[in-house]
Amino acid sequence: MEETFNVIKELMAQYDDSFYIYDEKKISGQINILLENFSHYEFLYSIKTNPLDPIVKFVASKGFGADAASAEEVVIGQKAGVPYEKILYSAPGKTRKDIEKTIDKAIIIADSYNELVLINDISKQKNMHTKVGLRVNIDFSMDGGKGSSSKFGVDEHTLIKQKAFLNSFSHIKIVGIHVHLRCQILDHSKLYRYYEKIVELGLFCQETLGWEMEFINLGGGIGIVYSLAHDTPLDMEKLSRDSQGLVQRFKSKLNARLIIETGRFITCEAGQYVTRIVDIKESHGTKYLIVQKGLNGFLRPSIAELLMDYSPENATLKASEPLFTATDAFEVMIPDGDKSCLEKVTVVGSLCTATDVLVKDAMLPKATIGDLVIVSKAGSYAYSLSPLLFSSHGLPYQFYLTTESKIHICANDAG
Repeated sequence: MEETFNVIKELMAQYDDSFYIYDEKKISGQINILLENFSHYEFLYSIKTNPLDPIVKFVASKGFGADAASAEEVVIGQKAGVPYEKILYSAPGKTRKDIEKTIDKAIIIADSYNELVLINDISKQKNMHTKVGLRVNIDFSMDGGKGSSSKFGVDEHTLIKQKAFLNSFSHIKIVGIHVHLRCQILDHSKLYRYYEKIVELGLFCQETLGWEMEFINLGGGIGIVYSLAHDTPLDMEKLSRDSQGLVQRFKSKLNARLIIETGRFITCEAGQYVTRIVDIKESHGTKYLIVQKGLNGFLRPSIAELLMDYSPENATLKASEPLFTATDAFEVMIPDGDKSCLEKVTVVGSLCTATDVLVKDAMLPKATIGDLVIVSKAGSYAYSLSPLLFSSHGLPYQFYLTTESKIHICANDAG
């Protein structure tokens, strides 16, 4: 940690601006956890969590495929060296242009019956025979109840009614399914039951609908600890054992690739957001530390503070990913502050809006102007999710720290 902090201080001294820093060693460690515990499964790196070029290339070099949520993410995966069969493109509302751009670069997961027609039409025009997947809104919930309405996929109960239609296409062939209900799951038994239901659905598609199942995309779900007070780490050992048992149960009936999307698991804890205090003031008994970039550098902590402002005291807030996970999801640190003198402060940014708050009424080491402020868990849904252009401030930098302690600089395009 001390070594990384020294690097952080040097970067701030050199670039004099807010930035993200991502640690390849931490990314590598998370990758190894997945490979060691789920050797019977394939993994897709969820590009939307962090599309930074060196990160995507590094994860791809470990044999991971790409979970693409847009046509541009398909291109990002391809440029990183991910082969066609390992890029799965799944998103609702794909346009004709999206499909034309990606049909030869990725396996497209149709999100609706209309989309199947569109992919078949484009394949016919291009004189192609295309293998596709279908996203299914499974009749199951993570908590064990019935399924619910969703903008994603086609409802499971409609599949049998549409059997003739699904098998009528001249230029596409459905060879896989994709299901994704919820991310950030820390209960291994919930994840296992979810995986089991999807594999059973895959068997139904093979035996009842007559599809030649080549892959079953189980979606994401593997969570990390955000709240030290409320979260219990996912029991990887138990999930690994149960998941291997699931493979053994179905391997004689299904010869399909079992795929898991990584979600934020690989990158979240590998990233930190770094800014600095540019002013300190007091108002009506509140001490404000004003930093260079607040929510226009890292949005998610501000979302948590905003929700708490509009919720009853001690209310339990439901997660709404990827914008909000928990009220205490992020640790705000002032490493060079006076640790012998803690004070209650509110850390805010310099935008002309009162919602620009990183943390409110926090007990932090006494700080001075120029001290660094570091926010944890900034490796996923951070740079790409924040309103970086708000008020026309310069963009934060992004730095990638390799395992050899070399810095890969990703410019902030600030001119």
